[in-house]
Amino acid sequence: MEGIDLSFQIFIFLFIVGAVAGLVDSIAGGGGLIALPALLFVGLPPQLALGTNKLQGCFGTFSASYNFVRTGHVSLRGASSGIIFTLLGAGLGAWLVQQLSAGFTQYLIPVMLCIVFLYIMLSPRLGFEERGAKMSIFAFSLVFGMSLGFYDGFFGPGTGSFWTMACMTMMGMNMTRASGYTKIMNFTQ
Repeated sequence: MEGIDLSFQIFIFLFIVGAVAGLVDSIAGGGGLIALPALLFVGLPPQLALGTNKLQGCFGTFSASYNFVRTGHVSLRGASSGIIFTLLGAGLGAWLVQQLSAGFTQYLIPVMLCIVFLYIMLSPRLGFEERGAKMSIFAFSLVFGMSLGFYDGFFGPGTGSFWTMACMTMMGMNMTRASGYTKIMNFTQ
């Protein structure tokens, strides 16, 4: 990591940002929208910032996923096709971002962060009750697993919010079930 000054003050700054991002992620998702800009701000190259953001998010996502499965809100068997397609999409996205130049990625990330932020701020409030599914679980897993998995492997921030919205609008899940399914898919990615 030549050329990056990781002084004690920067470590403290990143620790605080990581704690806030983790708290936000555990409550509503979107912690990556806080952590990724901070990682870029301290001078990490774009691909390293994306990977670091993904790694730090895995710990909270794993514990939340475990809790949702343990309490019976989500079934791993019911999520299996989503896990497979999400893993495939995430692998493709991660491969593609590694193929791009750091300079291009550095300009692309702020644009994508703004788009995701606006989407989350303007999205409707759903999920207060269960509704009928608009597609089969296999079709849902194929379409959203591949596309959101790809997005998360390529970029990441906001993926949890996209998953939750997709689960509520397309599968008719309430907020609790949608959040549980989302955590499992996010951990897969």
